[in-house]
Amino acid sequence: MAHLQSLNLIETSHISPSTGTVPSTTLPLTFFDAPWLTLPLGESLFFFSYQNSTERFLKDIVPNLKQSLSVTLQHFFPYAGKLITPPRPDPPYLRYSDGQDSLLFTVAESLGTDFDLLITDSPKDIKVLHDFLPKLPPPHVSPEGIQTRPIMVIQVTIFPGRGICIGNTSSHVAGDGVTFTHFMKYWMSLTKSVGRDPATLLLPSLPTHSCRTIIKDPGEVAAGHLERFWSQNSGKHGSHATPENMVRATFTMSRNQIDNLKSWVTKQSENHSPVSTFVVTLAFTWVNLIKTLVQESSETEDKEEDKEEQVFNLMINVDCRNRLKYAEPLPHTYFGNCMAPGIVSVKKRDLLGEKGFLVASDAITWRIKDMLSSDLLKTAPSWGQGVRKWVMSRFPTSIAGAPKLGLYDMDFGLGKPCKMELVHIETGGSIAFSESRDGSNGVDIGLALEKEKMDTFVSIWQQGIKKFNK
Repeated sequence: MAHLQSLNLIETSHISPSTGTVPSTTLPLTFFDAPWLTLPLGESLFFFSYQNSTERFLKDIVPNLKQSLSVTLQHFFPYAGKLITPPRPDPPYLRYSDGQDSLLFTVAESLGTDFDLLITDSPKDIKVLHDFLPKLPPPHVSPEGIQTRPIMVIQVTIFPGRGICIGNTSSHVAGDGVTFTHFMKYWMSLTKSVGRDPATLLLPSLPTHSCRTIIKDPGEVAAGHLERFWSQNSGKHGSHATPENMVRATFTMSRNQIDNLKSWVTKQSENHSPVSTFVVTLAFTWVNLIKTLVQESSETEDKEEDKEEQVFNLMINVDCRNRLKYAEPLPHTYFGNCMAPGIVSVKKRDLLGEKGFLVASDAITWRIKDMLSSDLLKTAPSWGQGVRKWVMSRFPTSIAGAPKLGLYDMDFGLGKPCKMELVHIETGGSIAFSESRDGSNGVDIGLALEKEKMDTFVSIWQQGIKKFNK
């Protein structure tokens, strides 16, 4: 066994669909996939309670996880494949080669790490999670200059007598959060069902790959992303560096608090229209985050006359499945990326003013309605311009996950996760959203900030939520 700081690396293996079950396949990247060529990897950790020994884990749990993963990859085969990057001008693509490609699967044992620390909601150093996250190998470069990189790696870690962690690192180029969650739920459900009568299994629907060719680029959208990818050196694709002294924490909004937030916004808004859970939880978090960042930053960064006119931008995403005006609609089971970015812009004086929460709620609601009512394909050529505006703005904020994904709705036989972390929010200024882990129909919000900023955020959050506790 190899030793790596607080880990025993017990084994590494290569998991693939059984030979002959999936033909060798290449999949072109769509204009939805191309932006992710230059962005950070997706990184997630799922923690489960498990009171047994390492020996029991290796005997009872690991074989089932590996067997069900092999079957799952028959349907989600791009995750066992590679991202192929030929020399320009040929575009990158996804490839699965039968009998050759596989997913690297690592089994490890934690040597004394406090499991309770890892699953706490309270602020903790981001580094405590990193040992349990598998590293995606760097690209292999052929003599012809063709780069080949795995799409996904998985690590399962046992904390003897305490729990299990399933860590996942993957290239976002292959699929968005909807696709990744679909894969995880299928794998978990199949693992739980090992040994049962196949006729009685209740598994998620299978993913759809064949409709990828339906997606047509409406205006050379992918070309701009490819130019950026080539200019930044495709071999550098991966996780970005994180600042020192950073911590992460989870904040839970109860159903009662959310309902009070929704009621307040509805009463205060001009048309008294109902507002969604997603909108109020996002608006409340965004306002508190910007208050924190402004308070903790040097005001000399701004020109005096520009302070109040400064605009803050939030990027949201709308799932385009079943919303694109094609002759044949993309089903909700489509495997790939299918998210449209939308930019919510609010002036500093409005966002940080007395009614900042209401202003943010109205702005987010308007942007979502505008996107859902528009022809998304016609607006696609302008998405890049909006994203560039967002990138260049001060404190650009984005979203990872969503309550509707059901990230806690996973059970491979040990019950639902006792904690889930979207680790990649450390690198992108994102707010992580999921349903509350206690099953109370609330919302969990994850943030990663430098320690001093997190202390300020906690204070601002607690002060702001007080009036919605009734």
